[in-house]
Parts: sequence; structure tokens; C-alpha cells
Amino acid sequence: MRRFWLGLLLAIIVGVFFTWLNAPEWLENWNEENKVLVEQQRQEGVTAGQQTDQSGCLAAALQRVESCKGSEYRCTVDGGTFFKACWENSQASAGLCDTIPPYHESATEDDKAWVKERCTELGLLAKGCRLIMRQQQQLCSATQGADE
Repeated sequence: MRRFWLGLLLAIIVGVFFTWLNAPEWLENWNEENKVLVEQQRQEGVTAGQQTDQSGCLAAALQRVESCKGSEYRCTVDGGTFFKACWENSQASAGLCDTIPPYHESATEDDKAWVKERCTELGLLAKGCRLIMRQQQQLCSATQGADE
């Protein structure tokens, strides 16, 4: 029985050591794959933005995060990347930012409440909706600041 435990311990140590040696390669591969996926979403956002206005971008981004079947991380990153690229390449939508509260780097309790209420009003459950709403706050604040 003692040999079994010693063998198991040795196998675990070798496995941990092997994993440690290969970790940089795994991370590098993951970063490359992520970079490709993000660029793909950005390009799709640019294309969509050239064909719609900011309201259309918002609707498309919310639909994407709500119907996404990937991981929460992947869906949120993809939706946010798409939305920003779409927004920056679309026509302005009159009045879209009029009722949006100003963006704060650290979300206030009022910001959090607004985001939650807005997603609930839209009937969206995905956590990505909250990111898109915060991003809309940020983009509207930047646009309004540029207009002044």
C-alpha cells in the first residue's frame, strides 16, 4: 500500500512539473486564439456599423450576448468588442444618449441600479447585457463630452 501512495505522489509531482514547464506555451496559444477571435468580432462590428446607426448597434450587440452559447467570458468579450466597433463606425442615433446617466470609472450604486433596471426592462438575462449597458454609458459620455 505504501508503494501505491509513493507512486501516486511521484506521478502527481511529475504531472505538476510537466504542466509548469508547458504553461507559457499554453498561455501563448490561448492569447493568440483570443486575439484572432477579438479581431474577428471587431471586423464584424465595423461592417455592421457601416450599415446601421448606433441604435442598431446596441440592438445587435444585446442580441449577440443574449443568444451566445459560449462561455460567459467569451460572450461578454465578443459582445463588447462588436458593440464598440459597430458604434464607432455607425451613424449617430438622435436622442439615444439623452436618458443615459453619465459614466463613472468606478460604477456607483446608481449606475449599477440603472444598468440592472435597463436589462430587466429589455427582458435580457445575460450578464453581457450589463456590460453592454455600461459600455453604452461610456460611449455616450464620450460622445456628449466631444459635443460640448
